[in-house]
Amino acid sequence: MKILALTIALAAHTAAAADLPCGLGAPPGTKEFAARRAREGDEVAHKGYLAVCDANLERYDVRAHLKPLTSASKGLAFKPVELAGTPFARWQALGGLPETVGEVPSRFYRGFRDPKGRTVTLFEHDMSADGTSAYRDPKDEPERVNGLPARLVVLQSPSKAVSVLIWTEGRRAYELWIDANVVLDRSRQEMFALAASLPKAIPARPNAPTPAPPMLGPDGLPIIQPPVPPKN
Repeated sequence: MKILALTIALAAHTAAAADLPCGLGAPPGTKEFAARRAREGDEVAHKGYLAVCDANLERYDVRAHLKPLTSASKGLAFKPVELAGTPFARWQALGGLPETVGEVPSRFYRGFRDPKGRTVTLFEHDMSADGTSAYRDPKDEPERVNGLPARLVVLQSPSKAVSVLIWTEGRRAYELWIDANVVLDRSRQEMFALAASLPKAIPARPNAPTPAPPMLGPDGLPIIQPPVPPKN
C-alpha cells in the first residue's frame, strides 16, 4: 500500500511539473502569447509569484562563469557602481563576469554570498557606453526603487526559486537577483532596501544623447532600432 501511495504521489508530482511553463513560449503578437501573459498575470496576482520549470531558472545562475573581480572588471567600458557603504561590501564576493553588446563591454555581473547563504547577483548595463536603449511598459513597473519605476519578478520551480528586481537609472539598467522566493520567505522589503542602498551611477558617456521614445508596434511592443555606436 505504501509503495502504491508513493507511486501515485510521484506520478502526480511529475504531471504537475510537466504542466509548468517552460521556455519562451509563443512569440509576441500571437493569441497564444496574449493568453499565456493573461494566465501568468492571474497567477502572480493570486500567489505573488510564478511557477515555472527548473530550466527557466538556469539563466539566473552565473556562478560557474564568475572570475576574480579585479581581472573581470578590467577593460569595462564603464565604471560599475561603487558598493562601499552598502551591504554588498560586507558580504563574501564570488567574482564578476563582463559581457559585451556588439563589441562594447558594457554589461557586468557581480556575485555575492549574503549572511543567509543566498547567492545575490547584481547586474549592470551602461547603455550610454554602447548606444542602446530600453523600453518597458509602465504598467509592468508598479514598484519603486529610490523613486524610479521598477518591476519585481518572482519565479518558483519545483526545486529552486529566484527573485529578480529590475529598474533603470538614467542610462544605467540594473537587475538584482536573489536565489530565493522573497514572497514566501517574507524578505521582499529586504530586497528593495538592498537595491535602494546603491549610490548614483556615473555614466560612461554623460553627454550621450537621450534616445527618442520608441515606436510601438500593433502588439504594443517597441520596434527595435539598431543601436547608435558611440563616437570616439
